[in-house]
Amino acid sequence: MNFENDFASFWIKRGILFFIYKENVEINLPAAMQIVSDRLNLQKGKAYPVLCDIRGVKNIDMNARRYFATEGSVFIKAVALISDTPLSSVFSEIYVKGNTPPIPTKIFDQDTEALRYLSEFAS
Repeated sequence: MNFENDFASFWIKRGILFFIYKENVEINLPAAMQIVSDRLNLQKGKAYPVLCDIRGVKNIDMNARRYFATEGSVFIKAVALISDTPLSSVFSEIYVKGNTPPIPTKIFDQDTEALRYLSEFAS
């Protein structure tokens, strides 16, 4: 099943939730809350590892980052952030180092490495 909102497209395949942000997306707290709500509806109460491609994110504010790292981490086993641009790399580093997510979180610049990491958490 695929799902799309104003911010991202996401789907579950082989036990991994793929989450791809749209180009030039700006995320504030209400947007983060909508994103998490839509993700939880797709997951239907089951936890998954998440491949999160943030290359399209133009800006994400501090409140949104905090929300993703706390309430937004529910039903997530692990996160692999895909960031291969200078801007997405900065956002990834700020998220991981500044918010200390409660779940295993790593940054990758290639999907294949990220999928290898997440396969340890897929059931």
